[in-house]
Amino acid sequence: MPQDHFCSKLGARTKIVAVGHASNVLGTIYPVAEIAAEAKKVGALVVVDGAQSLPHLPVNIKQLSCDALAFSGHKMLGPMGIGVLWLDESLQESLSPFLTGGGMVLEVDENKASWEKPPHKFEAGTPNVSGAVGLAAAIDYIKTIGIEEIRKHEIELSSYALQAFADLARGFQNLRILGPMDATKRTGLISFHMQGVHAHDVSAILDQRGIAVRSGYHCAMPLHTHLGIGPTVRASWYLYNSQADITALVSGISDAKKILLA
Repeated sequence: MPQDHFCSKLGARTKIVAVGHASNVLGTIYPVAEIAAEAKKVGALVVVDGAQSLPHLPVNIKQLSCDALAFSGHKMLGPMGIGVLWLDESLQESLSPFLTGGGMVLEVDENKASWEKPPHKFEAGTPNVSGAVGLAAAIDYIKTIGIEEIRKHEIELSSYALQAFADLARGFQNLRILGPMDATKRTGLISFHMQGVHAHDVSAILDQRGIAVRSGYHCAMPLHTHLGIGPTVRASWYLYNSQADITALVSGISDAKKILLA
């Protein structure tokens, strides 16, 4: 969405602006700080989905100027079923918990209840201890490697992949690559659409070659509709991948083309 179009949607009735830091389909890294600045002009709270950015690039929450930011554990080498919600201190105090249970109640009687101070008032009942321990271990591991080094590695792989996909697309007019072609403006993924072929068929052929991708709408069907395309295939890479993996991926896509568009 162009910035002027976004700004035209803001007004006195705008209470919350929710935005993803990076697209899980396009890979695009969005200018959250600029978006937040416009939202603040109308007094709106800014909520950021950082699930696609925190594992991949350095993030300074203060520089983003957001009021809340959430991310998941399994996107950053941690276990499933756990995540993190960061809240500005003012929101920690003003927000009421939506779940109640043991460990978050200060006092309670038949008519009213009061809560522990944050963050405890938001942690109702038995916590996911194993998930928290696993996520902490994953974060420590990432910190040991260094998020800057991870970002550098992803940019190198993305640059290699974008060039390989561009070379493939030159002889393959049915192939559409989504997102910016500048590796510094995206995270480590590429989604593509093969006209006349269902994404599930492409992923099945890649699966037979030991290449793991995701096919479908990636929980973003409105985006696909806006782009005028059906399901896509998404390939992603992280600190454990190499250029050899990218080469195998592109070779597998070439094989899929020969099989499905023969």
